[in-house]
Amino acid sequence: MNKIKGSFLLLFLVSIMAFAQQKKYVPYTVKQGESIKSIAKNYDISTRDLLKLNPDVDRKPNAGVVIIVPNESFGKQEVGSVRSTANPKSDKYFYEVLPKETLFGISKKFNVSISEINAANPELIHGLKSGMKLIVPNKVPVQDNENFVLHTVVKDDTVFNLSKRYQVSQSDLFKLNLSLNDGLKLGMVLKIKPIQGNPIVDIEEKTEANDELFDEDETGLFIENLDLNKRINVAIMLPYQLSKLNDSIKNESFGKNNALLSIATDFHMGAEMAIDSLRRKGLMLNVKYFDSENSISKLQSIVTITDFNNVDVIIGPLFFDKAYWLSQQVSTPVVVPFLSSKQGGISKDNLIKSSANSETLTIKLLSHLENLYKGENIIVVNDGKEESQSKLWHIVNKLKGFDSVSSISVIKPEKGYIANAKFLEKLNPESKNWVILISDENVTTASTINNLKGFISDMEIKLIALDKGKNFDNVDNNTLGMLNFLYPSSDFLNMSNSHVNNFFNSYQEKNFSLPSSYALRGFDVTYDTLVRIASSINIEEGLNSGKSSRMVSLFNYDKKPLESFENKGVYLIQYNKELVPVVFH
Repeated sequence: MNKIKGSFLLLFLVSIMAFAQQKKYVPYTVKQGESIKSIAKNYDISTRDLLKLNPDVDRKPNAGVVIIVPNESFGKQEVGSVRSTANPKSDKYFYEVLPKETLFGISKKFNVSISEINAANPELIHGLKSGMKLIVPNKVPVQDNENFVLHTVVKDDTVFNLSKRYQVSQSDLFKLNLSLNDGLKLGMVLKIKPIQGNPIVDIEEKTEANDELFDEDETGLFIENLDLNKRINVAIMLPYQLSKLNDSIKNESFGKNNALLSIATDFHMGAEMAIDSLRRKGLMLNVKYFDSENSISKLQSIVTITDFNNVDVIIGPLFFDKAYWLSQQVSTPVVVPFLSSKQGGISKDNLIKSSANSETLTIKLLSHLENLYKGENIIVVNDGKEESQSKLWHIVNKLKGFDSVSSISVIKPEKGYIANAKFLEKLNPESKNWVILISDENVTTASTINNLKGFISDMEIKLIALDKGKNFDNVDNNTLGMLNFLYPSSDFLNMSNSHVNNFFNSYQEKNFSLPSSYALRGFDVTYDTLVRIASSINIEEGLNSGKSSRMVSLFNYDKKPLESFENKGVYLIQYNKELVPVVFH
């Protein structure tokens, strides 16, 4: 009996010591010149979260003030500890990399560290590429989650509170979620307990707004204020092409071989998610769907037999030429869901261009660079093609307008190749160097990056592009991080955001697949358009009510008299060496 008591006492003391080493927060003494923002950055949390931990502390506390910060060693196992691998089959999961994804985004999506992903995938030494099949360690396969009550971690959640809320033990939570060994993190999707029968899962839905990207004191934001007494009539026009589904074509084969149908159905599913979300909020929506068949003649037939006078908004057709034609036939506002190179010079007062065009992206980038400029050495790289020369000299002239710019160097390839000596001649080791790439051509892009890689260790270089297009598909994201790559974009998927994670879970539960970029766009355009109508007297007032960030899209509409509403919302995305994207808007 004494041996048993002694063993129990020893186990108890070891447990006490272990828990003492696992404090989630520790005191920190503010040093001279530090601010809450700089300290938050050092501890990899948001300024807002650090202020919540220290509500009585100013944003710029005096040196010597003691605050509470996250314990960096919280959840880390001691050397020599053993991790359970009882079920090796559930210890890895294969994931196909999506376009424009980073290791940081994937690590947040699956709640594993970047180092763990690198260790499980040696081929990442050659860089992350779209379409790669990655082994994601310690990720339970998706189908296994269907058998469990799930919870997405939000602010102020703790393991203790979750155990009380769901009436499960803390030890069971740790057994079901190995990632908890690294601490509880915002956006984590936890398995709570096995589903028995048909329980009501108490998961707070947060699919509407991505407010975490905005500062608390930022002005000009759209404020959602739904009028639940308002009935909104909506028409959605997509090229379902139902007439082609005849007896001679099986649905399965048609769907697999038709990219347009895939885009339309994905957009439709995203739009449905937005409509369902707003209906659950109590909004009265009357929605009618039309098959545009991607045909003007079909649109003509729809317009002839349908009265759109009482319709508040038409979302679609998908493509600009069809949407513009429709806006000329009806007085109802028509929303163009996707970007088109044709939209720049064409306008109609009831046409709503929901995607920022390339000119808007360039203006936003140049404005940011002008505010940022502090005497950097500027080098512009161009492919030398005739069609890109006007854009080259337009941008060079804008750069020359920056305060204190002395000179700007221009480098062009010779016989499709840029010699290393050209960069060596123009780069300045005594200054910060901005290399601005004005080209979407693969060879020029590869040549530029391959040359700059050789100078990373000796000089400070920021690579800047007008877009991250297909010319970057085969470029190693680690290299882009080393080059502090900066580019403008009309969309940004932030997998560390709790709203985005919750949307992914809800979409997967409903549609048995992860949302594509078209589904995300379908949700964003539909939700943002309808919530602006529901919060205002009419759609015009709603579109003028400020900027909003949804799942991937930033909306900030502007309109000149007798012209279209145009979305001016642009993200500026900058990589760093840790591949954690910094986002400006």
